[in-house]
Amino acid sequence: MNSTPSADRAALALEDYSFWFKPAARDPEGPAALEKVSFTVETGSLVLILGRSGSGKSTLALNLVGIYPDYMGGRNQGRVLIADPERGLVNRRELAAAERFRRVNMLFQNPEDQIVTLTVEEEVGFALENYLVDPAAIHRRIDDALDLAGLAGFRRRSMLELSGGEKQRVALAAMLALEPAVLILDEPTSNLDPAGTADVLATIDRIRARRGLTVMVIEHEVDEVFHRADSVLLVEGRGVAGPWTPREFMDQRGLEVRDGMGLWIPQATEVALELRARGLEIGRAVPLDEEALIAAVESLGDGLKSSVPGTEPDCRSFVMSVGQPDPAEASLSRSASSATVSSPVIEVRDVCFAYADHSVLEGVSFAARRSQLLALVGQNGSGKSTLASLFNGIVTPDSGEILVDGLPTTDYEFAHLARRVAHIFQVPEKQFVCATVHDEIAHGLRALGLPEDEVQQRTLNCLQAVRLLERRDASPYVLSHGQKRRLSVAAMVVGEPDVVVLDEPTFGQDRQQARNLMDLLRALANGGAAVVFITHDMRLVAEYADRSVVLCDGAVAFDGTPEALFASPDILARARLRPPPVHAISARLLSEPVLTTAALVKRIGASWGDSATLQDAG
Repeated sequence: MNSTPSADRAALALEDYSFWFKPAARDPEGPAALEKVSFTVETGSLVLILGRSGSGKSTLALNLVGIYPDYMGGRNQGRVLIADPERGLVNRRELAAAERFRRVNMLFQNPEDQIVTLTVEEEVGFALENYLVDPAAIHRRIDDALDLAGLAGFRRRSMLELSGGEKQRVALAAMLALEPAVLILDEPTSNLDPAGTADVLATIDRIRARRGLTVMVIEHEVDEVFHRADSVLLVEGRGVAGPWTPREFMDQRGLEVRDGMGLWIPQATEVALELRARGLEIGRAVPLDEEALIAAVESLGDGLKSSVPGTEPDCRSFVMSVGQPDPAEASLSRSASSATVSSPVIEVRDVCFAYADHSVLEGVSFAARRSQLLALVGQNGSGKSTLASLFNGIVTPDSGEILVDGLPTTDYEFAHLARRVAHIFQVPEKQFVCATVHDEIAHGLRALGLPEDEVQQRTLNCLQAVRLLERRDASPYVLSHGQKRRLSVAAMVVGEPDVVVLDEPTFGQDRQQARNLMDLLRALANGGAAVVFITHDMRLVAEYADRSVVLCDGAVAFDGTPEALFASPDILARARLRPPPVHAISARLLSEPVLTTAALVKRIGASWGDSATLQDAG
């Protein structure tokens, strides 16, 4: 474990800090959500905060900012110390509320939680006006912040017309305009396309270098973040462990991070650790990124690109001995069978749609088929969420038509169409209708007229499957964002609808829960449902999708398999997409790229080790 930074280099620190949520009326206070937490964050560093979905990462962040307990209630003990330019570390309580937020600010997990105005310009300038910043400086800061966030030209746009990813960028710009000393980012890239993710992280790098900004990032998708981090904190069991350097963390915890904690780890690191577990030593330092892994593997010598007897051109079907099958294997077999037996259930025919004078969709045509997982991907603002809302009649096309089982959506009664096509929104709260988690799932089953004993059994089974059984009596609105996402998905799919349309189904999920949700969708497709999922996570596309449709500037730019998509650099560049890291790694190491870490481990092991021994090592 790292030594604690000296006080003169500290941006903030927690000393023996504990926090308890405010109980509901007449209820006793529950156990501490955070207990005796102590750590120090060095000025100018980038700290990666890891932990399971629902482990308390966002709770920790909200306590660091002071939203808990100052504004949302609760009780705390211990101290939160914030660096003051003249006095060094001081107790947060000694600073005025306005000054606290100028020093430590936060971009929320759901950007809509902090949007308060109607236009981009007003949103970015709102806090500056409240702090009585000079008007000329406000305009300069707005332009600078929008440029840093990749939103040049958006100043006059309405917030109501922006995609989820664009709203996230606006919220980030509003934080950057305040020029805080410490910026906490809660899942900052989860709503962004892959190129946008790289842009935002590069922006953070530039700001850190230019302003000495200290950044704390809560993130599940770590491939782009892990090697950038200076230190890692782990939230688990109501405590916070660390800090470690990223390499120390992986050296000490290894594959337990993935298999025991259920967290994502960088694909390059995952491959290296799997090879080590199978007896192939590829260097003393654990690779944290693509370049380091490639260098480590190439140092073994020539031979990897040579033909390996028995190796199939498509390596997605290999099974890695880690106690469970490669998720891509099920996708591959389903894709092969669905090509012959599936039929269209949703047909999009030359659809156009616009918000006022802002065109969103232009001549879109494709079909979603039964027994398939269809990934709908593309850059932020390409029209993906708008298209999803057209599937079950929430909005109607300006021209063209959408057919469900051969009938135009305009011929259905809305209630009937909504039952046929289950739509899980990007923001879970928008579709909660019940007071408890249990009733939220049971509601759909009761609407189907099922016997109450069956309703109860299926509800309990579903709660257990999405790891919400212990929260069954809680309000849906008090869950963490990751838990809300799992609840929204579970509530819509528990009734086994014929069509499921999901907008970012794994947003805010750790690896275990993401795979649980995707396995649930795979099971629905195996049962004959058509499943359409919108995602920016190219790992999910590589491992689970049977087909992928790419929207670019409101039109279909591609319709085909993930393998064909990732082999189309022009399409990827236009749509601001990037294959998962393992694709680029394997393309440089092998005679052809593969889409999963399992396939790459298999190929490397077969080239440099006793393949039989390597396969049996798990």
